[in-house]
Parts: sequence; structure tokens; C-alpha cells
Amino acid sequence: MKIAIVGAGPRGLAVAERLISNAARDAVLDVTIIDPYHLGGRVWDPFIPNNQVFLQNTVTEQVTLFSDESLENGGVPVLGPNLYQWIRDEAPAFLAAHPEIPAFYQDLVARLGSNDFAPRGLMGVYATWFFEWLQSRLSGRQQLTFVQEAALDLTRDGDGYVVHLADETTIWAEQVVLGLGHGDNVLSAHEAALADFAHEHDLSYLPPMHPSEAPLDDVAAGETVLIEGLGLSFFDYMYGLTAQRGGEFVRVDGQLEYRASGQEPRIVAGSRSGFPLHARGVNQKAVSELYQAQFLTLPALEALRELDGGHLTYASFEKLLVKEMTYKHLLNVLDTGISGLPFEQAEKLRVDLLTSGDLVATAVAAGIDPAVAAFDLSALMHPERDFDGGDYQVFMLAYLQRDIDDAKQGNKLAPYAGAFDILRDVRDRIRTLVEKAFFTVDEYQVFLTKFTPINSLLSVGPPVDRIEQLAALMRAGIVTLAAPGFGVQGRGDAFVAQDSLGQTWTAATLLAARLGKPDLAHTRNPLLVHLRERGWATTPVLRKKTGEDWRLSAVKIDRQTFELIDANNHIVPNVYLYGVPVEGWKWFTTVIPRPGVNTVILREGAWIAQTILQRS
Repeated sequence: MKIAIVGAGPRGLAVAERLISNAARDAVLDVTIIDPYHLGGRVWDPFIPNNQVFLQNTVTEQVTLFSDESLENGGVPVLGPNLYQWIRDEAPAFLAAHPEIPAFYQDLVARLGSNDFAPRGLMGVYATWFFEWLQSRLSGRQQLTFVQEAALDLTRDGDGYVVHLADETTIWAEQVVLGLGHGDNVLSAHEAALADFAHEHDLSYLPPMHPSEAPLDDVAAGETVLIEGLGLSFFDYMYGLTAQRGGEFVRVDGQLEYRASGQEPRIVAGSRSGFPLHARGVNQKAVSELYQAQFLTLPALEALRELDGGHLTYASFEKLLVKEMTYKHLLNVLDTGISGLPFEQAEKLRVDLLTSGDLVATAVAAGIDPAVAAFDLSALMHPERDFDGGDYQVFMLAYLQRDIDDAKQGNKLAPYAGAFDILRDVRDRIRTLVEKAFFTVDEYQVFLTKFTPINSLLSVGPPVDRIEQLAALMRAGIVTLAAPGFGVQGRGDAFVAQDSLGQTWTAATLLAARLGKPDLAHTRNPLLVHLRERGWATTPVLRKKTGEDWRLSAVKIDRQTFELIDANNHIVPNVYLYGVPVEGWKWFTTVIPRPGVNTVILREGAWIAQTILQRS
């Protein structure tokens, strides 16, 4: 059987491993992985210089490419080292044997620990080692090949398909797996207008793109640069325009300070919400440790669905989720000792909370200060309400310091970061709600509209080091954070930014610090464009209660087999897609595989491989 896998990132490698490990030893199996970037794919390519400094968002011991016993219906597991174990045991010898890989990584692996955040490029080195490990496991009738080229199109040919590559060669396969990540989109009308304005007035505009590929060297020292967006891409740009230009972060009397090199621009950054993502709590969890929910359980959600007439309302879901986060918040208030309660009273409160209808009221009645007990989701989503005038930068520095102090207490113990972190641990439960249609179409739209920003702000933030660095850059006068409502327009002969406080900034350079959202209608990925034009790739159309159609931007697939569903609502046989392009049809696809937790990338990759092998 010939199988083509487009994408050499964790998804493509996961499918390849499951195919090789679970195929009969005497079965003929020819697997080709295709990607224009190095093994590891675009995000993890170790040869892209910025990937040597831009960080992964997960600690090393919670990253893996190996299957394990936790995978649901995943086939026979083949155990192997997680990223940290590989760094400790395998990386030095592997790097010594591969002088073509930048020497930077040899120095790096000597100092990385289990709870450190590694540069993204190291994941690509790990992926390269993993690929060679896979090749060493091949039987005499198995082949595994990597073709470093872009796949541009896919056409039918007899009983299989032809993958058309950028170098005008082709690969024939009976089964094709598309394990795709973030791609680039056609510019929106607003982005195109900014790009046109920049061209007309000799300005510089960087539209949404992968930060590692952004030409940051074009930003001149000393000039003002506007950065639109305060998500993860912002922190890449922030670091790339400062420390990567020779500046240095140093700790003085416990506080991080920034010593400028003189090569930095002056950065003004903002977004519609006005606040950067919360810092990720310092890791205290074991490799495969997940928080066990007490309230947000599947039976409780099923009961709510019945009470809501057979479907779960978003309001009911959010109420139960907030109760779970409040419970964890209060446990951490007790565990860190800030409750002020004697041991016996604290232990009684722990028991009482499990049967309480109002957790905060129960905690206050037990003697905890209301301000300490409160877990106010609305206040967390709108911290600008606490600003009562004065110097906005001073207000933001105080806000960041509270976030830093809390996150440093750890993702198990911190009153807030610990509560936020459970969102990571219950993601599979939330995926179940989406895929098993707990929500009506109308309520699912509310879910995506309301829960997406909550999840993003609270649970997908950067390491706490990056928040400390932001604060240090603000104190050094290099970064200014705008208030909410930040927007940029071309006016006169410059870019002009304004926020809700009426503050205004003018600059000749504007960076859009975000990736393009998965959107089949606007993708620039030539393979997806051709599949869309041929009618093989389509977007789901859902019918709302009013009779109005709601078209998602995701690529529609069969949720059981992962095969494409075409414009006639027929399965495109033996063409599988999983990953970022199905975001919205599935939920929260932008993850990295974690060991021991039935992680979604490895689980779904195993299911695809199992389907392929059953059809051989």
C-alpha cells in the first residue's frame, strides 16, 4: 500500500508511526511524508533562525511524539522518550552525529530542564531524530521517505491519487493524509487597505504571518513601531525586536530589568481587549497529571442537557465551568494559606464546598475575605474597569505584576493561574460536547463567540518569563501598552493608532501580531485552494433556529473517519484531513502532543492510521 502524508509536523509523524508500528510485519507499506519545510514542519523547522529563540508554549517533559497506553483505540503503543527525556538521553549523541544541524542546539540541550520551555526549533530536531528512529523500525517490506517539497494539488488517478509537487514531480498513492497546521490567508479588506496605504506612502506593513518568518531586521533602531495584537505572536515580536538585537534582561534585587543595546525600536502595542494573555503558571504537574473535575463532569453536563430540553445551553455550560474554576481557586486560596482560616475550619470548608450551591458565599460564611474568595469571570475578562484615571502605564505594570506574582505560585497552587490551568486539562471534555452535538447550532455559535476569548486569555498564554520581560521593557521605556479599543488606520502619510482613552501614536511601521485564522474561503495554501475549486474541500453549513444558514470557515470532514466531504456531501474516499484547517468543525486543534493523557493529535492520528490499515 502506498500512502502519502502531507505535513511533516507532529500530525504527519503521528500517522506514520501508527502505520509502521501497527501494520503486519509482512505487509507491503510505502509511506512518503511531504513538506516544503524541514522535518517538524513550518512551526518547528530548526533551520529557521528565529525558531532558535522563539519558545514553545509547553514545558519539555509535557511534549512527546510517542504513543502510549493512554490512547483511546490507538493500537499497540510503542513507548519512547518525551522531549525532555530525549534531550537528556539521546540529543547529545544525535546532534554530534548531525553537524548539519546548527551548533546552537548542542549548547542548548546541555542546560534545558524538564520544566523549561524549549525553543521551537528543538522540536524540529526531535522530529528529525524521531523520523530516523521510525526508519530503523521498518521491516523488509516497509519504506518511509521524506520529500522536502510543497504539495500543490491532488488529483484522482485510477484507484488512487496523484500528489502534484512544486518541482513538477508527482507522487502516486492509494491513501492520502493531510496533516496540516496554520497556513496563510488572502488579506482581508482592512489588511489590504493597510498594505496599499503602506505601498503608496513608502511605509512598512507586516500583515499576519508566522512570526519566525517576519523580516524584523527591516524595523529600524529608534523608530516607533505599532504592533496590533497582544497574543502569543506579540511576545515573539517583542523578544525579536529587543533581546534578539543585543539587549539583555538582568535581575536586580529580585526584579527583572532590561539593559538596552541601542538597536531597539520604540514599541507601541495594543489590541481590542487591551490586555496580554495571562502568564502560564510555573509547572508543578507531573508529566501526565490532569486536574480531575468535581463539577464539570460528563454526567453533570448530560443532566444539564436534559434539563435544557435535550441540548446544552452555553449559559449552563459557562455557569458549571465557572463553578469548577471557582472551586479550584478556593482550594488554592486554602492551600497557599492566604485564606487566614485555622486548619480545622479550612478542612471543614473543603468538605462543604463539594455540596455548596454558591461556593463564594460558602467561603465567605466560613470567614474568608470576600475579595479573596471571589472568582469574577467578568472582571477577569474586563480588567480595564479597574482603571480610574492617572498614568495608564503604571496601571498596566501593576496589573502585570499581580499576574507574575500569581503565576509564580504554580499551576497547581496559584489562586488564579491554577484555576486557569484546569482549562487545559478539561479540553477533551469540551471537545466531546462539540463533537457529540450537546449544543444546538445557535448555542454552538454562542459558545465559539463567548468561550473562545475566555479560553485564549486565561489558558493559552506565554511562560511567566515573557510577562516579566514585557514589564521590564515597559519600565525601560521601550514598550508602551495601549488601552483597549486599539485600532490603526492610514492617515496623511503615516499609520495612526488610537485607543479608547484617546491616546494617539504615529508611526511608519505596523506589524499585525497574529496568525491567519483557519478559513477555507480565504486560504492561500495552493493545495487547499485546488481542493476547494474542485469541490473536494467544502465548508460546513449549519442551519440556525431562524432558518438562517451559518457557514463555518473550517474544512468539512467526516468526524469518524476524517475523510473530506465534498460539495455533493459525499465522502472523498481515502483522503483524510486533520489539524488546524478543521478548526470550528472540531474544537481547539492547536495543541502539541502530551504524554499519558490520550492527547488529541496522537489519538486522531492513530484512528486515521487504523482506518487506512483496515482498508489494506
